[in-house]
Amino acid sequence: MNPRLIMTAGYPELVEMIQKVSTDLQIEVTVIEGILTEAAQKVKEMVDYGNYEVVISRAGTARAVKSMVDLPVVNHDSDQFDILQGFIRARQLGERVCFITYPEEGFLFDFDEMMKVIGFEVTILPYNSAQELEEQIKVAKEMGIDVVLGGGIRSAQIAKKHGMKSMYLTASERTIKRSLILANKVAEDRILLKEKAVRHNAVINASEEGILFINRDGEIESCNPAAEQILNVKAENVVGKNMEQISDVQLPSFLREKDIYLSSGNFTRKNLNVTFEPVLVEDKRIGTVITFREVSKIQKLENKIRRELHLKGLVAKYSFSDIVHQSKKMKDIIQLAKEYSNTDSTVLIIGESGTGKELFAQSIHNASKRKDGPFVAVNCAALPESILESELFGYAEGAFTGASKGGRQGLFELAHGGTIFLDEIGEIPSHIQTRLLRVLQEKVVMRIGGDRVTPVDIRIVAATNRKLWDLVKEEKFRLDLYFRLSVLHLEIPPLFQRSEDIPLLVNALLKKQGATFMFEELPEQLRTFFTSYHWPGNIRQLENIIERLHLRQQSLNFSGKEFIHEIFMETETDKQQTKNGLVVKLGTMEEIEQQVIQNMLERYNQNRTLVAEKLGISRTTLWKKLNG
Repeated sequence: MNPRLIMTAGYPELVEMIQKVSTDLQIEVTVIEGILTEAAQKVKEMVDYGNYEVVISRAGTARAVKSMVDLPVVNHDSDQFDILQGFIRARQLGERVCFITYPEEGFLFDFDEMMKVIGFEVTILPYNSAQELEEQIKVAKEMGIDVVLGGGIRSAQIAKKHGMKSMYLTASERTIKRSLILANKVAEDRILLKEKAVRHNAVINASEEGILFINRDGEIESCNPAAEQILNVKAENVVGKNMEQISDVQLPSFLREKDIYLSSGNFTRKNLNVTFEPVLVEDKRIGTVITFREVSKIQKLENKIRRELHLKGLVAKYSFSDIVHQSKKMKDIIQLAKEYSNTDSTVLIIGESGTGKELFAQSIHNASKRKDGPFVAVNCAALPESILESELFGYAEGAFTGASKGGRQGLFELAHGGTIFLDEIGEIPSHIQTRLLRVLQEKVVMRIGGDRVTPVDIRIVAATNRKLWDLVKEEKFRLDLYFRLSVLHLEIPPLFQRSEDIPLLVNALLKKQGATFMFEELPEQLRTFFTSYHWPGNIRQLENIIERLHLRQQSLNFSGKEFIHEIFMETETDKQQTKNGLVVKLGTMEEIEQQVIQNMLERYNQNRTLVAEKLGISRTTLWKKLNG
């Protein structure tokens, strides 16, 4: 956008010269012919109906324009060379010359020196208004002046009426060019400042926080719409006013305390959370920004974030109070876990499958200072190696065929500000172990195919049902990663080692099923079975058995003895396998293969890595066979 300028000219020849120079410079300018108030009034009319940035004018006309128009005015004055040239040309028209001039304060010419240069006298007649201009020309007539120089077209008309010759004080093209270039630069800078102000105001006005800016004199310069709404005021009623002039009705008194303008800080009062910060330019305080939010809205926002995390599944639902127990062993373990919750160190939870490792991980998270952050859980044994890596670390755009446009966040990034739970950590392949070690050491993540790192603030809780130290000795797990993971150690006992907790667990599970009976009402042989059985599947198996018990107990033919036998037949080796062998049903090769895989998974507690190793196939091949 080219800046639009207005320039005044006192006579027709100057209009033509300005138009020629502006065309050569390719500067857009509207020229108004006239002087003093008459010209200033025309400028005002143009500014009121057009988008102009700067006015160029001279002497008394510039002064009149400034009084009527709120725009920058660039003074276009003749220089000494123009005046000297004018004196010499006027002398060629008559013996006695006068110069009609508007005296600019602080910019007076040394006419005495000029007259020494030209060698003749010129009468200087100053004027400050159109009336004074006419009176001074009358004075010139009385003095016997032959030629009147300056004053523009109005001066020429009056001089002619009195029988005197007149001449315009012409400006050189150089002077006009200089004025246009200077004004155009002022206009460009003004446009840039306006654009910055518009962007600045757009940001302030779009903010949901109330914002006030108070200058060094204590006057309010800015009050955004959010501030108007929160404080129930109109910006027009407070902007431009000194804080001391504003009543409690318009602004709360605590926003007008002098300490706010002498320091920085934050406080909460009357449902408002207020922050005040100084605005410094070269270490000099030029004002203060006050921002404030309604506490109720902050709470609603926090609740919204929690709901969104819940919808994404990135929340921990359980706490220590959800762990059903009465045994001393579990009380000691829970107490230790609570102590771990007070730190940010990595925790390694060891326990058989189904003992409740994730329950402890969630409880640790919910008891920690990270409880309001996300809780991300991933089973490292449930995903193929290639998928596991992209899930954990994410990937950059174009990292591989089919990658989402723009890339994708990994689980480490999603867990920022919270906790990530890595279940079955012993199943992580060696090259992913290396990348995980860097996350633990540097707290940064690099996406697959990416070229930059992303800082992450996370706490890692890992879990395994395997003896990691044995894997370290077998060189299947990195020694340095093991020590990074096991800073804090938590071992969950299998269910059969905490038999005194079983009645409580059974009752809790029966209540969950909506049963009308409790553990104490079961036949003695069932109660004995529950407390003496070795529970290879731990609490997960107990939960399944209780659900079945609830359904079967409603049958008229229910027999506790048969129910117990049924459970034994499912879990003991004498049904389908011998001590060192396996019995399978006849079928196709694929069916037999599935029987072998399923039995191996049962034998090794669903540990796919170990099963793949025993079968002599890769973990990926095993995954394909299971999902084939």
